[in-house]
Amino acid sequence: MKFVLTSCADKAAAKTLAKKLVKAKFAACISVFKANSVYFWDGEIKDEKERVLLVKTAVKFKKVAKFIAKHHDYDLPEIVAFKADKASKKYKKWIKKESK
Repeated sequence: MKFVLTSCADKAAAKTLAKKLVKAKFAACISVFKANSVYFWDGEIKDEKERVLLVKTAVKFKKVAKFIAKHHDYDLPEIVAFKADKASKKYKKWIKKESK
């Protein structure tokens, strides 16, 4: 089981991407959070409101990343992953069952 993190410009884009990921079985569950991101882009500092998606999945990272990149509205979307070191057995089993 792993978490994949990405961000979207707004609530609508985040919900659309989340639903596509779940429908395609690339994620069992996705939590969406409000965030404020500060970053350097095109020679200037940006300070933007975004939505962060925490994707819970058992699917290989390369497959999830490719799907996100294909369906994302950003030219260079943030797509990073980290492994869940600990989780309840039942929850891990459910994640594995629902994301293939």
